[in-house]
Amino acid sequence: MKNIKITITKYLGLAVLSLGIFSSCGDETNFSPYKESVSPNDALVKFQHTAIGPDGKNFSAIWYVDDVKTSGVTVLSGLPIGTNYGSGYPASINYSLIPSGTKNLRVETPATATVAASTLFTSPFNIEAKKNYTSFIVGLSPNYTAHTIKDDLSVTLTDPTKAYIRFINVITNTPTTGFDFSIKELNSNAVIYSGVTYLKGNEAFIPIIPIPDLESSTYEVQLRTVGTATIVAKTTLTPRKGRAYTFFSRGYVGGLNNGLPSATVNIPVLTFFTNK
Repeated sequence: MKNIKITITKYLGLAVLSLGIFSSCGDETNFSPYKESVSPNDALVKFQHTAIGPDGKNFSAIWYVDDVKTSGVTVLSGLPIGTNYGSGYPASINYSLIPSGTKNLRVETPATATVAASTLFTSPFNIEAKKNYTSFIVGLSPNYTAHTIKDDLSVTLTDPTKAYIRFINVITNTPTTGFDFSIKELNSNAVIYSGVTYLKGNEAFIPIIPIPDLESSTYEVQLRTVGTATIVAKTTLTPRKGRAYTFFSRGYVGGLNNGLPSATVNIPVLTFFTNK
């Protein structure tokens, strides 16, 4: 299945704020999942770091929107802390609240004790009020960019007895034939997305059968070589009713470490985060 563009409807993120981990002080943008906290002019954005560093040496990142810091743990003294490769901000099911409109997105690596902060890239950033987005840092040094998709979470209200998933592929050197994405749901192992190439997949969430709340069983989710049962990467999921999950594949085919192929570093990985 190729990438499907959709028109989203109004949705306000609902979640429980993770306390004691992140703060929104000083010049940092507030984040809150409570709809009563969302200004009529705010968009809701989740940031994901999936870009591989020079020669496979990964880095942490901080996002700025119109030069306002929108991510990172607040520190009262010392050096700033960025978001590591493979991680997202804010954590769990939260979204950052950012004034909507046509903005400038800037991503930089934070300063260290010996190296000054460095800008990776800047790009236009267009976000609508009260709409949800996920913005990935993608690419391989020195070619980085943002890949921003819409998160239409209103679909979960259509049938709240179902769980919902989608898949985005951000592996820079994906084969031209792409990858297959399958999920072993109730003893079946059907391919849900086929031939997904770089930066493709599906913005829209699709329903799957959830695991009952009091059960802890899992579904195995697989990234495969196209048209085969060969597993490139896999993970597990215990989907719950009413939840929405974004799966994404990151890394580098063949692995990359210090500029050389690696069987353990920067290999393709399949993972997910919970949108709702």
